[in-house]
Amino acid sequence: MAIFSSLKIRMIWWILSAMAIGILATFMWMQSITAWERHLNQAYISGLRLHHSMQTNTPAGDGLILTRLSGQDATLADAGLFTKLPDVLASDYITRLSINTFAGNDDGRTNRIDIAIVSSALQYPIAKLKGSVNKPTGSGLAELTQLLASYCAESIIFAKYEQGSWYKIDGNAIWGCDAAPLDLRLPALLIVVLGLMILSTLAFSTSSTFQSFAQMLANQGLRQGTTRYEREGPEELGTIIDAINEYLEGQQRSLSKRAMFLSGVSHDLGTPATRLRLRAEAIQNDKLRQKINNDIDHMTGMIMSILTYTQTEINDEPPKKISLFSLVESVVADYQDAGQSVTLAETNLSKVTGRTILFSGGDKGKWLQKPTPSPQIVIIAQPLALKRALSNLMDNALKYGRKAMVSVEANSVEAQIHIDDFGTGIDPAKLQRLTSPFQRGDNIGQVKGSGIGLAIVTTIAEQHGGRLEFTKGQFGIRATLTLPR
Repeated sequence: MAIFSSLKIRMIWWILSAMAIGILATFMWMQSITAWERHLNQAYISGLRLHHSMQTNTPAGDGLILTRLSGQDATLADAGLFTKLPDVLASDYITRLSINTFAGNDDGRTNRIDIAIVSSALQYPIAKLKGSVNKPTGSGLAELTQLLASYCAESIIFAKYEQGSWYKIDGNAIWGCDAAPLDLRLPALLIVVLGLMILSTLAFSTSSTFQSFAQMLANQGLRQGTTRYEREGPEELGTIIDAINEYLEGQQRSLSKRAMFLSGVSHDLGTPATRLRLRAEAIQNDKLRQKINNDIDHMTGMIMSILTYTQTEINDEPPKKISLFSLVESVVADYQDAGQSVTLAETNLSKVTGRTILFSGGDKGKWLQKPTPSPQIVIIAQPLALKRALSNLMDNALKYGRKAMVSVEANSVEAQIHIDDFGTGIDPAKLQRLTSPFQRGDNIGQVKGSGIGLAIVTTIAEQHGGRLEFTKGQFGIRATLTLPR
């Protein structure tokens, strides 16, 4: 619904929903407590009526059915053989107790009530009723009926007041399961739990839209060549997406204009450069002619490097699923075919290990190792851009270290391509500074270059969500291109 498209409206609805759930659950909880208190109070009053009825031999009132035992039933009750009485099973639980109450006279005399509670479900915990001795008239019996009402069990009371007759008292209409009020405390708790789960799910779902967009933004270089993000989530996130789309479109237009401008400059400079070469051929001084040709080559090479760097920034190559090891192997093979000293080291990937039931660890057990048959490192990448980055790194290794050793490592999170050179070595921190455009090392006069190669590699690495690092290697400097899997 459009009304819920705003994050502010969603938050207001979530707060109101949480308040409504809390109010409903509290109301249900308090209603249950009130209903149970009313139920127990009614059972207490019924106990007082029962005491008065037995004391005065009058009817007990609604909900209580008193039946006087006579003959053999009364004899069995006097003997305590309640399981022999009709409608009482041998498996029923018998709870016996005596209650002494004030007779209501000034002489302090007490009256005794003998009671047997018959239940098919449980034996009642009457230990807490032992304090009922010498309580005011009828309160002990009232507490007993209140205790019966607090348990959901159908029970029958057999009671005798002083030396009077035994009575069978059926009060299930007061203390039975059907008389108990509906307890809504558990449903109230379930409502709170379910409400929290639903509100938490909605909040996490909204949060995940921001998080997923942030992840897409971090990996924008691998987004299948598209320059726009789909509008999704709340209105606030949609506004951010629109602003970013507008910024990316402007950036893409700026890069395209820059590339077109540099392409035009490169084309326009091609004709004068050709004329300069032709005129240089007329120079009789070989050294001067060579210097002029070198300057022309340096100028045209720098222009082409800048054009390549700009095209790299445009990043219009669609990414695809590739085998990283096969790509590295093909680049190394191209250099080897050209007679360059580039070698590919053996690649050792993580092995799949496991335990069997018979060999389960310790010195006695053995790990079963299953080596990967061939290096299979599959990543999402732009193959042409990645080849360009590897070529620049290998060219640098050949320029400054005479030969290059290439190796590949991978785990479940990332893959690393190492290019080791065999040069005299340079401080890795200085090399890290050379990743900026037009930055060159101390040997600028000895080796030709434009200072763009490492900047191109760094740009390609960042577009893939990776990084370029330099460390001290075994023979010289090690360049490591790290790519996420």
